[in-house]
Amino acid sequence: MKPHNFENNLQTYNNPSDYDALYANYQDDLHYIQRYLGTKKDPIIELACGTGRIAIPLATHGIPVFGIDLHEGMIQHAIEKAQKQNVEVQFIVQDCTQLQLPITTKFMYMTGNSFQHFLTNDSQNALLQSVKKHLQPGGEFLFDTRNTILSELSVIDKYEEQTVTSNGEQRITFHREEYNPVTQILTCHAVHQQGGKTL
Repeated sequence: MKPHNFENNLQTYNNPSDYDALYANYQDDLHYIQRYLGTKKDPIIELACGTGRIAIPLATHGIPVFGIDLHEGMIQHAIEKAQKQNVEVQFIVQDCTQLQLPITTKFMYMTGNSFQHFLTNDSQNALLQSVKKHLQPGGEFLFDTRNTILSELSVIDKYEEQTVTSNGEQRITFHREEYNPVTQILTCHAVHQQGGKTL
């Protein structure tokens, strides 16, 4: 895989409506960022913003938000959501490792374990250099990532997950996660079954 090639790393986002349905009730990161910002109303940048799950609620409180994501379908869905809620967010399709934005900011963030998509040291370094270019002196970049536990990674993890899609149908997802200690990459496979069919 090339350092900045995300083509085989984004399949889980091919249906933005189902993504929203899956994460509709998760707001821990949103609440944390709201508390962190307090009453500040300076422009901020969200990287890997997806469907605007965090950007839109922040914008409703008068914070100018620039939401950046590589996935055009997720960005288009975010734009439609913001329009329906009459909320202004600047959603932009860009690679976070090669940002060319019209602003700099005092605060950038990236949540939802999005950092795990940057699979190589080169990719991570490019991301951080791109962030630095858009942070004002003394600015802050807040992001989350998973803490690896080697005893858990050493075994292949298989599990099932039942969810309800955006149109109310039951879906069963069979997950298989396998860690490669040489590349230090966790490969996740998911097979979806819905209405008796494998998707």
